[in-house]
Amino acid sequence: MSGTLSTAVNNTVDGSKAGITAESERAAIDLWTRAIHRLKGRLSRHTFQTYFEPIKPVSLEGDELTLAHSSRFMIDWVRDNLLDVLLQDLEAQLGRQCGVKFVVRERAPGEDVAEAPAVPDSTPQVTSPPPSEPPPSSRQLQINLKYTFDSFVVGPSNQFAVAACTAVANSPGKAYNPLFLYGGVGLGKTHLVHAVGNHALRQNPNCHVVYLSSESFTNDLIHALEQHRMPEFRARYREKCDILLLDDIQFLSNKKQTMEEFFHTFNALHEAGKQIFVTSDKLPTEIDGFEERLRSRFQWGLIADIQPPEVETRVAILKKKAATDHIALPDDVALFLGTHIRSNVRELEGSLIRLAAFASLTGAALTVELAQDVLKNILVVRGDKPDVETIIKVVAEAMQVKPQDIKGDRRQQNIARARQVAMYLTRRITALSYPVIGEKFGGKDHSTVINAEQRIEELMNQDPDLSRTVQSLFRRLSS
Repeated sequence: MSGTLSTAVNNTVDGSKAGITAESERAAIDLWTRAIHRLKGRLSRHTFQTYFEPIKPVSLEGDELTLAHSSRFMIDWVRDNLLDVLLQDLEAQLGRQCGVKFVVRERAPGEDVAEAPAVPDSTPQVTSPPPSEPPPSSRQLQINLKYTFDSFVVGPSNQFAVAACTAVANSPGKAYNPLFLYGGVGLGKTHLVHAVGNHALRQNPNCHVVYLSSESFTNDLIHALEQHRMPEFRARYREKCDILLLDDIQFLSNKKQTMEEFFHTFNALHEAGKQIFVTSDKLPTEIDGFEERLRSRFQWGLIADIQPPEVETRVAILKKKAATDHIALPDDVALFLGTHIRSNVRELEGSLIRLAAFASLTGAALTVELAQDVLKNILVVRGDKPDVETIIKVVAEAMQVKPQDIKGDRRQQNIARARQVAMYLTRRITALSYPVIGEKFGGKDHSTVINAEQRIEELMNQDPDLSRTVQSLFRRLSS
């Protein structure tokens, strides 16, 4: 698809029907009805039902179609992996390019809830209830039945993690308590969390499994404080919980009261022999703003890591995904994708879906040549080192700033520090000169890069947390 089509997409925003005319709404419904009718006959049943069916048309204003979904995660997934397929169909219908704007809209009462796609590390999305209702996490997010040990592809990179999770699922509270699982984005941590919950519930249907993200835990605590319901909050996570599954615990960092409450929750569950299983993208010692007493608690059990899969495991993952989605995937295409897409499982599976959808819609054969053309923007060559844009993106994500801020001129302390770290890592990983690096960072002078390198080297000798962060980023980028 052309770059023009891709740039026609706006960022997701919170959506409502305010200001939308009946005419634009009818036009959107008509266009979308034709689009999904065509897509339904050309995509696999799983792909259509999971990714397109839950989307609702909102309005058609000029050449811009507004679509809504209750889950921001689902919107991001469609936008990242299936946008070209959608835009191609809309252009074919209208005879001209059509922009798409996605909005987040709460589900209407009684509206069906779509099942989230089976990708690792996804956090189930829950719409916000009226203030008088209990908070989202108190209604307990559901364990995804598709995430089981049987559906997880095991390889050398994750074998130890799977063994630890299996032991915990078989003997909750007895084997490895707590279990701390860490690894990069999209490697399968959330899949294993759900697998533990599913296995435990099959063994004992009366077991109280509480699964949630650290963000939901924080929001639940805030709600409890506002509504003076702290006894209910504590009972929910301490007394009425046999297994606590907490995703992305690194997001509790620098939230003092939330960490305090989790600390006491941890102690209560551990003393009662209840299982605690948390995931993170970093080691406990590498999480900035994390209390030392919490770090030490995780040393009581087992800390396991999950590494990026090897090429053989990546090919096996693709074949399993293809079988699940009824995609006829030739061996040479699977090997090509597994060899050249190495960042994470989420991108690997997303690339397969995008490629299969494109082949289905265009009637093209699923070949290596097609994969090279359709996925040319994300493919990497074996042995390539990450470029500056990749380094900036990874650092920005880890240090919770925006990539454009790193390349900009803002001097806010957290942004300036992330910029210095990115410059330091660029010098360590690439063969670029100081002036070239400066140019890549928004036209900075070469002296700025030199100063950044010297400053980070100095701070790493003084600040153990920063040193661990930089070393972790270097390992991640170098792998």
